[in-house]
Amino acid sequence: MKNILLGILLSTSLLLVSCGIEPDPVANIEILSSTVNGANSSEANLEVPVEVSIVIVFSSALNPAEFQTAFTVEGGGSPAVYTLAYSNATTKVTANMTLDFNTTYTVKIAHKTIGANGGVLQSLRSFTFKTAVDEVIRSMTPCTNVGDCMRSVELNGSQGNGTFEFYSNYPIYEEKAQWENLTRAVIVVHGASHDPLNYFGYMTNTFETQSFSENTVLIAPFFRNTSTESLQDFFWTNTSWRRGRPSSNSNRISSFEAIDELIDQLSDKIRFPVLSKIIITGHSSGATFTHVYAAANTSESKHPSIDFEYVVANAQFFYYPSVQRINESNDQLFTPTGCPAYTVWPLGYNAVPPYLAGVTASTFNAQFVDRNITYLLGNGSQPDPTLNTEDCENTIQGSSRFDRGENMFKFMELAYPGIHNQKKVIVNGIGHDGQGMYQSSEFKLLLTQLLK
Repeated sequence: MKNILLGILLSTSLLLVSCGIEPDPVANIEILSSTVNGANSSEANLEVPVEVSIVIVFSSALNPAEFQTAFTVEGGGSPAVYTLAYSNATTKVTANMTLDFNTTYTVKIAHKTIGANGGVLQSLRSFTFKTAVDEVIRSMTPCTNVGDCMRSVELNGSQGNGTFEFYSNYPIYEEKAQWENLTRAVIVVHGASHDPLNYFGYMTNTFETQSFSENTVLIAPFFRNTSTESLQDFFWTNTSWRRGRPSSNSNRISSFEAIDELIDQLSDKIRFPVLSKIIITGHSSGATFTHVYAAANTSESKHPSIDFEYVVANAQFFYYPSVQRINESNDQLFTPTGCPAYTVWPLGYNAVPPYLAGVTASTFNAQFVDRNITYLLGNGSQPDPTLNTEDCENTIQGSSRFDRGENMFKFMELAYPGIHNQKKVIVNGIGHDGQGMYQSSEFKLLLTQLLK
């Protein structure tokens, strides 16, 4: 019977070939990406801590048993011990291992069958990296594969600790680190879509094109708007996070406090001995957050050795340190009437969050005038369906998002001539578009100037 079946198969193959029809070949399998501790494996002079996580993504599903025989780690005085974990329907493999200090390793994946469908890796693939000299981490290749850069930290809320998540190109809470090359930091705050991954990606692109990554920390905090499986983890309902309100979980913390905690870590002179500048920026709702955080935060006065800058990109409304606004018909100051909500926080200093308990309006306004704020304004004419054009407290600030930013700066020029530390930069042709703003030539020039 076996010989009969083989004969049938051979005859079928010959028939297909004679008719000009060839059997489908076994598809090759390709490596789509590979990272070492979040850094691209192709990076030159890649140096990592001894706790190593290698992530490789393939074009199709793997056969774990076959892959195990193809994957090797060479280097060191003794064979590397590692574990392999598969995810995404076995198209993604993660190898975790603890290696020796000051040692060069080469990871190899053999040219052989590794696919679940018999797919063959086209050719031998390998990459090399070196581990740190000792347990002190002085430098590291930044994480630029954005999906691998999520981190978390336990912060102290009013009733205990909770988890706060953020994306970062460096592990800023690494206990063994003394960063010798990180001189600046940029914190970019997402908008109402709660999409820190996107904003981290926009800014990573700008960092790479401007060669900022090697000496600048990039952080994109995640103000989660839904609870997780743990009731202690921090989240904020609706838009309370952009106003500095406490989180909605049982261990409450202000969104302003969460950023203060990140800044405290960046200001630790043991971990970050040469870091001297921090820029906080946000787009849309993130811009609203940045605008009021600029004046509200205690970090700037707490860390006088750090220079702080704030970049407010396309906010739809602004804080005013006065009851006056700009009359668009004549560009002059006026006091609105018939709109009692126009001075309610975050538009004015009424009903402020608990974070500002004990801070007077005069103190807050003095900080607002004194701090370095740049209004990044896109003048594009694209539709802006999220703009509030109904409530008087918003519409008296201006008829469009761009006009509201222009009017805010006009107000500062008229109300505080020669004494405020605020400026504006216009991004031509870009509307309400975070990617367009943060990857524009105008923003790149501004960031280059601010990071000097």
